[in-house]
Amino acid sequence: MMMDGRVAALWRYPVSSLGGEPLEACAVDATGLAGDRAWGLADRDSGETAFPESKRRWRPAPQIRARDGEDGLWLDFPDGSSLPAEAAGDALAAHFGFPVLVRPHAPDAAETAMAGPLKPRYERHPIHILTTASLAALLAILPDSAIDERRFRPNLVLDLPDAEGFAETGWIGRLVAIGEVRIRIVDPCVRCAFTTLAQGGLPLDPAVLMAVAKRNATHLGVLCTVEAPGEIRVGDPARILD
Repeated sequence: MMMDGRVAALWRYPVSSLGGEPLEACAVDATGLAGDRAWGLADRDSGETAFPESKRRWRPAPQIRARDGEDGLWLDFPDGSSLPAEAAGDALAAHFGFPVLVRPHAPDAAETAMAGPLKPRYERHPIHILTTASLAALLAILPDSAIDERRFRPNLVLDLPDAEGFAETGWIGRLVAIGEVRIRIVDPCVRCAFTTLAQGGLPLDPAVLMAVAKRNATHLGVLCTVEAPGEIRVGDPARILD
């Protein structure tokens, strides 16, 4: 059965582990949204890649927002300051309490490299889709929690009026059509402790992950591949195809 809706939000995360930027439109190809997760954070001295979900010292990461402008990569800090990434070394050190570098990701880079590109710390399909139905279902379970799409770091938030509950978990293998773009839903998105972290006015909330684990086998949203590229805009019609 086909299901119709629209693109409610579009998000890009230029730096893995940092907060993302909402977009009105973005080009999409086999690698995902243009500029998504192109960079990563690393400890300047040890080369360790950021692990906010498991290492307390990296927990402040999503409090910084990254945005990819025409004049390069910018970082927005909780105190309201904005700096180009190449000039943000002192601000990053003050934020984390130790020296931190922003480095590009490259699939063939050594994970512990002390200079040059970083290897992505996990492999994943390039597009993450979340529905407003899933957000509403989680809010119904946790009415006292701040349930916000930012916790779950989707690329696309889809609003489909006929979807109910954790709808997209049941769409594995189906296609999403958005204009000329075709996106294949491949796997459920397994959630981790990152969903509980404080960021941008959202408090630390361990109940979020516990609820997702109990009610939907730790799955929320889906991971996808791109079969036909193009441009996606907020408000575009979206159709789930058989």
